Amino acid sequence: MFKAISLILFLNFTFAVFLPATGSAMSIDEAVALALKNNPDLQSKQMNRMLSESDLSEKESRNFGKFEVIASYGHYNLPRTLAPLTPASIFFDPFAVPTTRDLFTTGIMYEVPLFTGFAQQHSVEIASMQRTMAGVALRLSEEQLIYNVKTLYVNILALQRQEEAQNQYCGALQALSDDIAHEVSLGKRARVEHLKAAADLENCRARVSQIRTSVKIVKATLSSLLNVEELASLEDISINWLLPEENDFDAAIKGLERYRYAEMEVEKNARLVEKSKADYYPQVMFNAFFGQNFGPNDNTNRYSGDWNNQEIWQAVVNLKWNIFDFGGRKSAGQMARIRKRQSEMEKLKTELDLKKSLVEAVAKIETSVEEYHSAQAELAITRETEKIEQVRFDNGAIPMNDLLYAKARNQQAVSRLISAEYAYQNAQFYLDYLLEDGKEP
Repeated sequence: MFKAISLILFLNFTFAVFLPATGSAMSIDEAVALALKNNPDLQSKQMNRMLSESDLSEKESRNFGKFEVIASYGHYNLPRTLAPLTPASIFFDPFAVPTTRDLFTTGIMYEVPLFTGFAQQHSVEIASMQRTMAGVALRLSEEQLIYNVKTLYVNILALQRQEEAQNQYCGALQALSDDIAHEVSLGKRARVEHLKAAADLENCRARVSQIRTSVKIVKATLSSLLNVEELASLEDISINWLLPEENDFDAAIKGLERYRYAEMEVEKNARLVEKSKADYYPQVMFNAFFGQNFGPNDNTNRYSGDWNNQEIWQAVVNLKWNIFDFGGRKSAGQMARIRKRQSEMEKLKTELDLKKSLVEAVAKIETSVEEYHSAQAELAITRETEKIEQVRFDNGAIPMNDLLYAKARNQQAVSRLISAEYAYQNAQFYLDYLLEDGKEP
């Protein structure tokens, strides 16, 4: 019997150790991975990249021309020959030349551009750049999504900590209210002191309710980014208090995808300027056709009603040159140059915005560190003050308002410390976002 019980206990212990835990908290890295996998907006950006790849393939295929099957039917008021007349066809039997009012044509045509003023070449280059830009835009969207997920994750943790601290504060106020109520019943305290404590307690409970509502809203926002119905509990994060190292942001900016995207936009518009010049060149096309013309002889023909067919093929080179279009080409070129100039201004603006944002991010980190140390010092002072005021109140040396003020100041210091701690982490995430270091390698 003892051995059986020992075996059961051993098996229970084994399963407890080796069975995977259910309902475990979600880590911040797991949240990011889930967002990258499920976020619908990011999936839409991925489709944009696929579209750009298809567009490039379509542009490249134009270099090889196209084959088309041709079929037509025409009814005419006057007879038509199945093929152009030549002296030889008329000489041998002019009355036997096939003529018809119902002319059918079937065949296959091949057409390919021989020279487009380099417009086709520039179209392929632009499509290739757009494919690359779509990839860059996707990576930037990933960085934006990662930053949003991380900040929402940290904000939820901060709010949960705030709620926990507020609940503890409410508990302390409840205990104080109960003590005063007991002393009022014994005639040691005035009823107004109990009313003041009860009022602060209700205010504390209202604050807890507000924080819970904020937690629900932020959780719903994060759930939407992760594309999940219900958000699991979140795992706390460890915060390493480090100031950013001195960095040459001017050099770093040149390597960022945002700056690279702006550069490619300038280069793309420069290619569009070159492409607009194609209208000043001749356009040369080659097309070939092979098929059959057939139909019944009309009633004026000696062999009326008989069906005839005629094989037809041709190979043609066409040249078309726009020599004057009332300023259309000039206007198109001017618009392309204006767009190029606009993209150059956007590139400069991107560089300046990045410089400003990086300085701002570093300043936020430094400020949050100072705020955290200041909040630590304040908390130590207010905590000691609260203890002293509690003793003085118990001894009847101070009124209720002074004690409640001391407790409120201590709670404000607790709240400020929590906010500073997570504000630092958000500032670090913002710097990572700007430097495009948010995504794990």
